[in-house]
Amino acid sequence: MTVPNPAAILAALRNLPRFAEAGDGSLVPLERKGLAHVHFRVRDGRAIVRVPVSTYGTLDPAQSLAREAECFARAQLSDATPRLLGVLPVSAELPYGALVVDDIPGAAPRLPAELPTMATALAAIHKLKLPPPEQRAPIDTPADPLGDVVAVIDANLKLVDRANLDPKVKLALGHEIAWARDFAQTNAKKVASMTRALCVVDAHPGNFVAAPGARAYAVDLEKCVYGLPGLDVVHAIILPSTSWDPDCAATLDSGQIDGFFRLWANRIGDPIARETAAILRPFRRLVWLRTTSVFLRFKVEGQHKALDPRPADHAQRAIDAALDPATIAAQRKAWS
Repeated sequence: MTVPNPAAILAALRNLPRFAEAGDGSLVPLERKGLAHVHFRVRDGRAIVRVPVSTYGTLDPAQSLAREAECFARAQLSDATPRLLGVLPVSAELPYGALVVDDIPGAAPRLPAELPTMATALAAIHKLKLPPPEQRAPIDTPADPLGDVVAVIDANLKLVDRANLDPKVKLALGHEIAWARDFAQTNAKKVASMTRALCVVDAHPGNFVAAPGARAYAVDLEKCVYGLPGLDVVHAIILPSTSWDPDCAATLDSGQIDGFFRLWANRIGDPIARETAAILRPFRRLVWLRTTSVFLRFKVEGQHKALDPRPADHAQRAIDAALDPATIAAQRKAWS
């Protein structure tokens, strides 16, 4: 991975009128805790520069950057995400371009105390008006959202023989993907009629900032889709996603999980709340399996090693814990 020189980022930033006078040394690198971007704070500019290090799916860099910009532009109408302040175009110096967004004052949410702020933020995003189908591009509207989740799990579990797992874990994951395929196929018609909304997708707690005034903001939006908001809700509260970020890692109990859902449901209202309640438990199981399979991929391919040392060390422990036989057995017992 090649990260653009801060001097090149600063030169591009100065092309935006708001930052034309940004001085040398204005960019402060932030600790890298995520895989898709590196981040710089603009000193005295109340802004963050998000520099992608890869593209979304099969899009080329310019398409990927435009898609991410549109995710921020649409989500900001919720007042629960940073505002998009500018786009630094793709160039030889910035091979993936960059976005400039609000610097939200605050920190990673303290769990479980600040769970309510996350639920409120997600509901605000999910309540945004759904555009007609012809106006949703470049943000995707998956035709088969459950099938897409199963495809991700399938692709990740193809690496299982390279992961040096306990045989009991390998067997359990085989049973779980068989369940997931059946669940997705059996419920395809039901899901097709469920209400869509703008979804964050990567809604783990570390992708929120808890701000003054008992508010939270979702700050990582490049994966947005018009999908099933219930998948966001369970991703925010399910192991192992709640273990990923070193600054807010937690294991939530059933009461905390139920409380999070109830608050979100009250905020979002029907029909989404009613539809999600009817299928919440298998959604939790499916997203647990998806996240666990992602951790398996990290174990095999080592992407987490690109993080800065502190989050990389934490990520390794989280990966090992997620794939421990006792963890897998405990999670599966919860679905029985």
